[in-house]
Amino acid sequence: MAVSRIHTLFLATVVFGLVSTVAVCVSVSAELDTKRQPPLSRKEVIRHCGPRTVDIEILGHDAEGKWISHAAGTILHEDGYILTCEHVTHPGDSQKVILADGTSYPYKVLARAGGSYDTAILKVDPKEKLPAVQLGHSDSVKLGEQATVIGNPSGRRHSVKQGVIDRVACGGGTQIQISQADIGPGNSGGPVFNSRGEQIAHVHVKIWTQKNISRHIRVDHVRDAFAKVFSNEDRYKQRLGIAVDCQGDAATVLAVEPDSAAAEADIRKGDVIVELDSMRIGEGYHFGLALMDHVGSAPLSVRIRRGDQLIAKKLQPKPQ
Repeated sequence: MAVSRIHTLFLATVVFGLVSTVAVCVSVSAELDTKRQPPLSRKEVIRHCGPRTVDIEILGHDAEGKWISHAAGTILHEDGYILTCEHVTHPGDSQKVILADGTSYPYKVLARAGGSYDTAILKVDPKEKLPAVQLGHSDSVKLGEQATVIGNPSGRRHSVKQGVIDRVACGGGTQIQISQADIGPGNSGGPVFNSRGEQIAHVHVKIWTQKNISRHIRVDHVRDAFAKVFSNEDRYKQRLGIAVDCQGDAATVLAVEPDSAAAEADIRKGDVIVELDSMRIGEGYHFGLALMDHVGSAPLSVRIRRGDQLIAKKLQPKPQ
């Protein structure tokens, strides 16, 4: 008789996966938005953030029998891009993302960054636009701040735990530490929200030697994964020759390579990319998401904001 097992998903790996992207996102410090959402009640945080959180389920089998793994993630973009941990992206016989309303979709893994990043991007094809999270900034996280963790421990979908930030930077500055939130296997990849409903981290590891202590990947380190792993165009077949601010609240062009596809399209430093092949680009890392799934050898339609103007461009990616 097959034996059912539940995998524990709390150990990060050191594997860097390949992604299909062809431009550079650069990590640049961003100024804090002084018009931020005022603090919400805990119920308001859950009501707002719950629909932006997803559960992940992987079914498989091996010599010992059938197994099931649980994890969680968040919706990074309305077109179905999901943020989770790299260490939960092992293959199975079937794998799916489950939305808050119970709707499920099979997913593919677009990008992996292991090691200290422990970050992966999944893609689903939703029937309609999805509600996406708002990423915060790591330098706004305060000691003693309330934190809400939503996850899928042991398959208890959208389980909510409340905690307190007791270290704003640990793990070499790549993580935050939370006390009081009793997380468990299946929380990995799930979000940590602040009292404004912004995602400030995703669940990385439980400290088993201490009671209710856990560590999580800081949101600005996620943006660093875009800058340093996901958008390293030297690794791929096509090249756009454009660098975008992954830390910014807009996809601002930082540099354009001479004689590149971007230069030929007259894209300039300071332009803000707002659309790529009909995908809305609202923040810097959105541009990195679009590159993972949109760029090949075919021309790209791009819309930019230059001052008060909206300008349409065509980009023809160049081979390396």
